[in-house]
Amino acid sequence: MTELLGFAALAVGGYWVVNRMKKKMAEVERRLSEAAAAAKGPNGEPVRTLKQDPETGRYRPEQ
Repeated sequence: MTELLGFAALAVGGYWVVNRMKKKMAEVERRLSEAAAAAKGPNGEPVRTLKQDPETGRYRPEQ
């Protein structure tokens, strides 16, 4: 009987953890979507573009 109660407690705890993770993932996705939308200009293009530095080959934000 004790094992059954322990198993039930683990199942309820696991269910709670899964639901919390789903909520947190949805919140993070919403924040990322808002940040991506804010980073775009009025016509949908990115506000800043990258330009390759000829000396190092790295991409840097265009001034």
